[in-house]
Formats: sequence, structure tokens, C-alpha cells
Amino acid sequence: MTGILQLLLLVSVTMASEPSCPACSKYDYEEKVLERMIRMEFAFEKELKDNKAVSETVEEDLTRIKEENERLHATVDALKDQQEQAERRLVSLMEEVERNQSSTLEKIVSDSNTTLEQTIAAFNDMKDQIATPLVYFNAHFPQTTSLSTGEVIVYKTVETNHGNGYSATTGKFTAPERGLYLFFMHTCTSSTKYSYLQIVKDGSVLIRSVQYEKESFSCSSSQVFVQLDVGETVWVQCSSGSSNRQLNENSSYRWTSFGGALIHN
Repeated sequence: MTGILQLLLLVSVTMASEPSCPACSKYDYEEKVLERMIRMEFAFEKELKDNKAVSETVEEDLTRIKEENERLHATVDALKDQQEQAERRLVSLMEEVERNQSSTLEKIVSDSNTTLEQTIAAFNDMKDQIATPLVYFNAHFPQTTSLSTGEVIVYKTVETNHGNGYSATTGKFTAPERGLYLFFMHTCTSSTKYSYLQIVKDGSVLIRSVQYEKESFSCSSSQVFVQLDVGETVWVQCSSGSSNRQLNENSSYRWTSFGGALIHN
């Protein structure tokens, strides 16, 4: 643009110039003007070519900028697609992790429940093995009421006999399990009658008792703890007998009885 303005200024100056000498002919002046105009035309054409080259360069630059802009947009779109794919993969991965965690948690809970059930079952088995077995009995109603020294008291009516340790035939209890036992004897007598009884383990006296009441019927009880091995026997025996040594039982009010239980093994 600056070149065109300079060219126009030069034309204006040339057209306005007067011949410098009066002696020059009109044709000389016109020839010189024509020569100048021709040179100016060449200069103008050169300026146009230069401007065209600059314009082409600018167009090329604009084309490159446009192409670069298009590549930039394509890159941005590709990055957006990659971001969306990455987000989808992340969401899928989180869902898979959540499913795996849930599955793992369910497996842990299931395994824990199974282990707990197995532990409880093992504990129950162990408890059954170490628990004190149920061994107990209670019998009453002596076979005879008159007492003689050394006589084993046989209680004929058996109320309970868990473990089958007591024999209503012999009156003796035979331990089916090893452990600590509690035995008792409940003795009733008529007025003015005595009873001398003792609880015996295989011939060894564990406890003795005497019962007497002058004016009425009466009862008393005795208890003893003893450690027994399997097969050892315990019974009630008269320690002193005579004509005034008698037992009494009334089914409604007074039970002369013998009983015991395993309390620890």
C-alpha cells in the first residue's frame, strides 16, 4: 500500500513539472514525460507483483493457520473422546471393584458363618464330652422296718434312676461314671423307736445318724460328698439293731428314702 502511494505521488510530481529550459522543444518534453511514465509503469507493475507475492504469502499463512486450527480442533475432539472413554472405563472399573468388594464381603461373611457354625458344633461336641453326665437316683419305702446290725437297707420304690446306678434288689448304688457325688438319706421313725443308720462306701463309713422321738413320729436327713470311681458302690446300712430299732414310712407324710447324684466329673 505504501508503494502505491509513493508511485501516485511520483506521477503527480512529474505531471506538474515544467520544462527546465525554455530552449527545449515540446516534443523533447513529451518524450521525457513518456519515458518517465513508462518507467513508472514498470515500477507500478513491479509493485503490483510484490504486493501480489505478499498477498499470496499472506493467503498461504492464513491457509496454514486454518489447517493448524482444524488440526487443533481435531486434537481437542480426540482428547475429549479419550477423556470420555477414560471416564467410562473408570466408572466401569469402580462398578467392578464394588461388585468384587460386595462378593468378597459376602464370601467373608459366609466363611465366617461357616467357621462360627463349625466352632459352635466343635464346642458343643467338646461340651458333650466334658459335661457332667446325668447320673442321679431317688428311692424310698424300705423293704423291712425292723433293723438288725449290719443290715443293708433296700428301698423298694424307685422314683428316679437316671444312669441306672441304683439297684432295688440289693439296695446299693454302683457308680456308672467317675466323679464327685452327693448322697443323702432321709430317715423316719415312730415314737419311742430308734434308728441307727450310716452311709457306706464299699465298707467304709461316710456318715452316721441316729433318729429318735419319744412322743411322736419324726424324720431327719443326712448328706455326704464322696469321690467315686466307676464300679464303686454306696449304700445305707444299719449300724446298731434291736427290737426297738425300726423305720417308719407313711406314703402321705413321711418317706424314708435314699438318693444321690453326680455333681462333677
